[in-house]
Amino acid sequence: MTRQPLLLIGASGHAHALLSVLQRHGGYESVGLIDSFQPAGTLVHGLPILGAESDIPELCRRYGVRHLLVAIGDNVQRQAMTTRLQDQMPDACFPALVDPTAVVADDAHLAPGVVVMAQAHVGAGCILGRGVLLNTQSSVDHDSSLAAFVSLAPGAITGGHVQVGERTFLGLGCRVVHRIQIGHDTVVGAGSVVLHDLPDAVVGYGAPASVIRSRQIDESYL
Repeated sequence: MTRQPLLLIGASGHAHALLSVLQRHGGYESVGLIDSFQPAGTLVHGLPILGAESDIPELCRRYGVRHLLVAIGDNVQRQAMTTRLQDQMPDACFPALVDPTAVVADDAHLAPGVVVMAQAHVGAGCILGRGVLLNTQSSVDHDSSLAAFVSLAPGAITGGHVQVGERTFLGLGCRVVHRIQIGHDTVVGAGSVVLHDLPDAVVGYGAPASVIRSRQIDESYL
């Protein structure tokens, strides 16, 4: 199989994890990393930093790259970067990347920029919006819907018919029972058990999970 050249936007630990997925996937090969905080030529995770965000259009022309993968774990920042890149390069492609050890139902819909990490699961009839991130061994059961730029930490699990709003984060090992609705920009703490709906822009945790406080959309959670 001929690998398509790809630029990986970011050089953090999440970029390291995505490079591992790319190696197993076999469909894409990163020509280098983009990082605005380290000088070009710096080797990170075995690949060179090719330049900063402002250099991306020229680097795409130089290396014949059409595919971009945004390696930013924070949901708000991942969305902001994706939006800026789309504005700069409307013809760029943001592939959905699925680790070969993951299980994705045939009738699930994965929007551009979705990443499904090792041993994750996407059930029948699920809809994953743009830029959704499912980390290692996370699971979304049948007929659930994750809006754009949602992320599930490793081991987070939802039941069926669950709806999650944009940019919401489900923490490490949390559980969400069937038919729950969680609003946008909400953070569910690690190990929580969600038995009731949660509103927009709150922090919730516990077993059962309850609203602890409100939160700002761009407030850090990682």
